[in-house]
Amino acid sequence: MTKTTVFDGIKCVTLDLDDTLWPVEPTITRAEQALYDWMKQNYSKITQKYTLDDITIKRTLLGEQRKDIAHNVTQLRYCALSELAEEFNYESQFAHDAMSLFRHFRDQVEPYEHAETVLSYLQQHYTLGAITNGNAQLHNISLGRFFDFVVTAEQVGVSKPHADMFVNASKQANVVLEKIVHIGDSPQTDVLGALKAGCKAIWFNHRRLAWPGGQTPDRVVHCLSELPQILK
Repeated sequence: MTKTTVFDGIKCVTLDLDDTLWPVEPTITRAEQALYDWMKQNYSKITQKYTLDDITIKRTLLGEQRKDIAHNVTQLRYCALSELAEEFNYESQFAHDAMSLFRHFRDQVEPYEHAETVLSYLQQHYTLGAITNGNAQLHNISLGRFFDFVVTAEQVGVSKPHADMFVNASKQANVVLEKIVHIGDSPQTDVLGALKAGCKAIWFNHRRLAWPGGQTPDRVVHCLSELPQILK
């Protein structure tokens, strides 16, 4: 399935964040539970009516209705919190405080094994960027010190796999797309998005899944520690 691409001439390496450098599900779960516990203590009318699952469903439905902000997970969550404030006649400050608390816990990630070592190596040899659809604040995370730039869906106005995400990275790195290799866990948003934009793509397949089909990645790795040798 994989190609035998040699990555000669690569000047910039970009990485996805969630589920590429750290597992995102436990991070989000902890953040949402911390937010719900805070609401239970300070805004109990909400939690008396809605469970945590209810609130998640309400936000998902809002995302389906608001296609204009569906790519911006921060704005979507803020709008959902604002609707809760309005429903229960709480002050608008509720949404600001709730969002601030959520994002604090959202940034408490636990990196995968070898992440720090590999990023340290990549930083020494390439311009290093992050391309993410999520809302982790990389400057608040220890791994952030290795990156030269970050491209977010919130910043660009679209989300991966849209080519504009990779074009933006190309501009920030001052490197043509053909000399960028992107690494990520999602076949659709990371691999196919990067390839269609004109970049090279490495699939971080730590779950050892079968390739779902379509244009294949240039290489596949199952552990971040494989990257330095592959890119040499």
